[in-house]
Amino acid sequence: MDQISMFDLMYPTFKTDNPVRLIELFAGVGSQAMALRNLGVPFEHYLMSEWEMHATASYKAIHMAEDDTDYSAEMSSEDVIQALTQLGISVDGKKPLTEEQIRSHSYSDTWRRECYNNIKATHNLVNICSMRGG
Repeated sequence: MDQISMFDLMYPTFKTDNPVRLIELFAGVGSQAMALRNLGVPFEHYLMSEWEMHATASYKAIHMAEDDTDYSAEMSSEDVIQALTQLGISVDGKKPLTEEQIRSHSYSDTWRRECYNNIKATHNLVNICSMRGG
């Protein structure tokens, strides 16, 4: 008879034929992804929704640090502003930034492009209120 340890019960082995397609809503820093990784469950970061830009930056740094693609390279500064405005980003998790706020001197072009790149790298749909089934 094989002997099992208490750790076998605490950290079971998961076997799947295909990786789990992870969709994280209100993703924060991605604790669902961390849990799956720690349990050894094969998964792919499929989609996420997180409108707070500090959390999105953290998510990218934790889960997609190797992605240094400049997704905004072909975009003008105005295009980036418009994209971020349409997505409805937030910096406090309570209300979206207005176009005027995004455009203001409080946020540099570098910051706006970093936000946009973080959104694209993490497959972030941003504002869950604007998601549509289809």
